[in-house]
Amino acid sequence: MSEILKTLRMYRGDSYPISITISDSETGLAIDITGYSFKLTVNSDQNPTSITNQKFTVVGILDSDPTTGKVSFTPTSLNTDISPATYYYDIEMTDASNNIKTIAKSTFIILQDITK
Repeated sequence: MSEILKTLRMYRGDSYPISITISDSETGLAIDITGYSFKLTVNSDQNPTSITNQKFTVVGILDSDPTTGKVSFTPTSLNTDISPATYYYDIEMTDASNNIKTIAKSTFIILQDITK
């Protein structure tokens, strides 16, 4: 499985889905994610030691056909209504035996919007 190292950008207060595809690092083909769960967490600390500066967590929703490897995370406008800045995120994948694997970790940038 390939690790995702992609900077995510959203405007403050936006609530559109963030979609990713889980794929095999060798073949590039989508992985069947049936039975897996996913969680995206945003924190102001790059390497946090606690949840003190955690901004929000969003549970992933699998595509209607999990064999596509597609999962989406839809933060609410309240989640992203935070000060424009560079934050950090990771995405965890959990299997049916509760084994957790971090599959993504990078920056999460909140940009200033115009509409109030």
